[in-house]
Amino acid sequence: MEIPAIKLVSVSAGFGSQRVLERIYFEVKKGEIIGISGPNGAGKTTLLNVINGLAKIYKGRVFINGVSFTIFNQSSLRRKIGYVPQVFEVDEKMPIYTREVIMMGSYGTTGIFHFPSKCERELLVSLAEALEISHLLYKPFGHLSGGEKKRVLIARALMQKPEILLLDEVFSWLDWKITEKIMDFIKEIHEKEKLTILIVSHNIEILRELCLKLIWMKEGKIEFLKTKG
Repeated sequence: MEIPAIKLVSVSAGFGSQRVLERIYFEVKKGEIIGISGPNGAGKTTLLNVINGLAKIYKGRVFINGVSFTIFNQSSLRRKIGYVPQVFEVDEKMPIYTREVIMMGSYGTTGIFHFPSKCERELLVSLAEALEISHLLYKPFGHLSGGEKKRVLIARALMQKPEILLLDEVFSWLDWKITEKIMDFIKEIHEKEKLTILIVSHNIEILRELCLKLIWMKEGKIEFLKTKG
């Protein structure tokens, strides 16, 4: 029997004293693309944070590739997970270039003071070309448009060569041309790398196009799961 990439068993979770998720049972097979939608406040982002080890677990257990999250293995398991947050703001006056933001994705493995290897520099260039952001590498990240930032953050997540990719509202506030480019890229890397991908989005049509399964959440619970076809 194949071990699932992600498995949540009776998980209740949130932040501080605020519970957001209640008794979540959730399983994702390796290589699946799962869409997650629902109204604001449903717990979609918290679900991603649970998988990424960023939320507080009150009850239940979280498994990544069959290994249960603990305080002892959290760092090693998180290195398997690339995460593109809904919000990643940098002060426009802060002198951090786009290429530096992308390279941050490798810090979990190499450390913040590590000088990028030739392999890492080549991967950065390859990702920038694939996402059509090569011309932005030496521009301040804070000066980029919303669509440009989203593509940079996807590149950052892929710099760590993850097995699981979590995308939180990467299509919000984008024009259709940029949306199609990102959709095409997600399809391409899924086919090439066989990544397990979870996509949170309010746009059901995009999720139907990209995902085999769709999860609908409401009030901290999974209401139903629908399979395409």
